[in-house]
Order: sequence, then C-alpha cells, then structure tokens
Amino acid sequence: MKNVVVIFLILLAALLISGKPTQAQRGVILASPSPIVIPGATASATASDSAIATPSAAVERIQEKKDNDITETSGKKKDALTAFLDEKPISELTWHNVLQHGLRRAINNGLPANIIVVLILFPIITSIIAASRHLIGLQGFGIYIPAVLSVAFVSTGITTGVAVFAAVLIAATVFKALLKRLRLQYLPRTALLLWGVSLVILILLVLASLFGVSGFLSLNIFPLLIIMLLTENFMETQLTSSTSQTIQLTVETLVIAIVCSLLIGNEYIQRIVLLRPEATFISVAVFNLVVGRYSGLRLLEYIRFRSLIER
Repeated sequence: MKNVVVIFLILLAALLISGKPTQAQRGVILASPSPIVIPGATASATASDSAIATPSAAVERIQEKKDNDITETSGKKKDALTAFLDEKPISELTWHNVLQHGLRRAINNGLPANIIVVLILFPIITSIIAASRHLIGLQGFGIYIPAVLSVAFVSTGITTGVAVFAAVLIAATVFKALLKRLRLQYLPRTALLLWGVSLVILILLVLASLFGVSGFLSLNIFPLLIIMLLTENFMETQLTSSTSQTIQLTVETLVIAIVCSLLIGNEYIQRIVLLRPEATFISVAVFNLVVGRYSGLRLLEYIRFRSLIER
C-alpha cells in the first residue's frame, strides 16, 4: 500500500513538473513586437499558434458553459430569460396575475430571472421525486438529496457531475476501509473521511487541468461542495444496508437526479414556469394532493407480485 502511494505521488509530481510551461515558453509571443519572417521559423511559429489556440478554445468552451448555466447569476442565461419576458407583455393587474407582476418588478429591479426560475422549478422536481417513490417505488436517498444533486448536475453538467459523484463515492469507500482500522469516534472519523475526499477531488482537478479536461475546469465551488457533502449520507446508508442495497439506492438516486436536472435545464420548461408562475404553483399543489391520496401498490411492487395478483 505504501509503495503504491509513493509511486502515485512520484507520478503526480512528474506530471506537475512536465505540465508547467517554462518562462521561455511563456515569453515566445511577447518577445517579438512585430511579425518578422525568419527562414526556417515556419514550423516554430505554427507550433506556437497551436499552443495558444488550445487554451483559447478551452476558455471559450468554459465561458459558453457558464453562459448557458441557469444557476450562474453572471452568465447570459438571465439576460435571455429577461428578454423573453420583455417579448411577452403582461395584462393589467388582477387577482390571478399578482405573482407575475411582482416577479417582473423584481427582475426590473435587478433580481436575476434564472434564480426565480430555479426557485419555481424546485417544487416541481421534489414533487417528481416524491411521485417516483410513492407511485413507482424508487427509493434513492430520500427527497432532499436527489433534488439538491439535480441542481448540482445542472451547474456541473451531467457527465462531469456523475464523474465527480463517482469519484467521491469511490474515495469515501476507500478511506472508510482505511479509517476502520484506527477505531476512531464518529465525528473525527467523518472529518477525516471528508479530508480524504477533498484530497482526491483536488488531485482530480489538478490532473484535469494538466490534461485539458475543460468540463472540470469550469466547476463552481458550491455544486462541488454539495456533491462532496453527500458522502456522509452515503456512509450512513452503508451502516444500515447491505452493499447491494447501497449500490441500488445510489443508482436510483443518480437516475432521479439526472432526470430532474434535464427538466431544470430544458429551456421550454424554464420559459413556461417564468411566464405562468401562479399556474405552476397551483398545479404542483394539486398534483401532490392527488398523489398523496393514493394508497395502492407501487408500480415496481405490482410488477414484482404480478403472479400472485393474477391468481
């Protein structure tokens, strides 16, 4: 185990040293204020241009991701939603559009429209999660964790978010096995567990920057912390459930979170809820009242016991 750790640290140091540009490399462009044609320098100039183009393309991809992120208050998404509202004039103030007038006034005063959309959509995704458990029979890690995880996936991107989530779970499992031998109390053990998870995520981000993985370079700190803090819930589930049940709950949580993140990121749904907030809130309340009245078998239970029911 010690040899593996030493080899890993040596490889990491080698990557850091080899990936760091020298002062001479950074000064290639600044050293020539005007274009000078030198015989035999065509290949060198082409290499320098490609070296500059790659970081520039990565920066453009990161900026484009931020502009389309509905959880980013400094991106262009809020401007697009605000422009959509400007194209849809509202009628005079009546009893059924009070919230619409209030939201438009708040947006005109500087409140980001994308934050309003996320707040309106959050009850919808919690209702979907509740219905998936009550009607379909999916379990997952409750309602709160899939809902928060779905918002985090919207910010990180589904592929990057799932990758970070998998890395967190693997790191938590490994460090839990290592810390089990120390026989520590619960709180210090949990703190050390998060210490190990933080170290693994930090190494992952460093490696991503060295290999130019732009999806990890644009991560926001808060979605990243949300995913990392779910480690404690995962560990608690392992204490009360078997390994197969824990894996099943994890997969179901991921499926629910991915579906809800796709719903939050849908531009058509964003515009509908922003344009009709009263109808959205009333529909969600009615939906939960109807679902709450149901007391029959769940869909997965019906499939499981179908042979007995048919008898």
